[in-house]
Amino acid sequence: MRSAVTLPKAHLHIHLDGAARPETMAELAGRAGLTGTSFGTCTDWPSFLGEMVAGFLAISTLEDLTRICREFVEDEAAQGCLYTEAIIAPLVWAKLGSPDEVFASIREATFGAAEELGVEVRFQVAALRDLPPEVAEDSARFAAEHAGDGIVAFGLAGSEAPFPPQPFARAFAVAREAGLLSVPHAGEMAGADSVEAAIDLLGADRIAHGVRAVEDPAVLRRLADEKITCDVCPTSNVRLGVAADIGSHPIARMLAAGVPVTINADDPLQFGSGAGNEYEIVRRTFGLSDDDLAAIARTSVHASGATAETKARMLAGIEAWLALQPAEVG
Repeated sequence: MRSAVTLPKAHLHIHLDGAARPETMAELAGRAGLTGTSFGTCTDWPSFLGEMVAGFLAISTLEDLTRICREFVEDEAAQGCLYTEAIIAPLVWAKLGSPDEVFASIREATFGAAEELGVEVRFQVAALRDLPPEVAEDSARFAAEHAGDGIVAFGLAGSEAPFPPQPFARAFAVAREAGLLSVPHAGEMAGADSVEAAIDLLGADRIAHGVRAVEDPAVLRRLADEKITCDVCPTSNVRLGVAADIGSHPIARMLAAGVPVTINADDPLQFGSGAGNEYEIVRRTFGLSDDDLAAIARTSVHASGATAETKARMLAGIEAWLALQPAEVG
């Protein structure tokens, strides 16, 4: 079989601060005096949040953040990602500078590395559910103002269960009016009703996760009929208890129902897996063929905010990958 890591793909569900290299974050944590901090050991939502907070505290300067940005692009290229849509929250990084300063630093570092490595980088600005809706609206306005600077999407991160989508509808209206893709998290820590609410109230173009849509056949059919892509993160779902194990992960049922699905890493720092690795895991677990993987990669291209040129390059790369003969695959 062909290597799923070398399969050209778009990576659509990847949190920038959750994509730092473990050794880099350990170094930064030590420098910040965070003794006893470890990453990649979380087994549930509270321990995951603990690691995310530790990572936030470890990043002390804009230089720390730009280092993570450069290494992030290098790691994405190594996983076969010709396009990556990094999830960022510039308004949350007030300790490092103004949102404009933070975003300018992120953009410069990622774009510089991307040009060298042939990866297109774009951004999804995420509001955080546990902050007031007014902060989400500020984030949406910031994203709208920078829509021509590489921001292509607006999202909503955090646990859906205690923070339903209704209060954030105005923020998403601002983002959609600016032409940004609507990509809220849903169907991870809450059930199929959260997926339907994300569609109805937030105008979701894609759903980050969405796997619990399988709990309601009507919602699953709606995703398929309306061609709303779910950016699925298998290892993340297992580690956080959304799926009992990889063999029972809902992705197989979603594919069988005709739901457009992409495969993603979510937070490699916490879950220890890149996008290409996740393709390999799904193929091995569910017996997918190379044609099946190529179809998922095509979905990732079409659902992305990539430029037309990059989309054409990725689609051509997928066909070239399929054309490889076994001797060339090794």
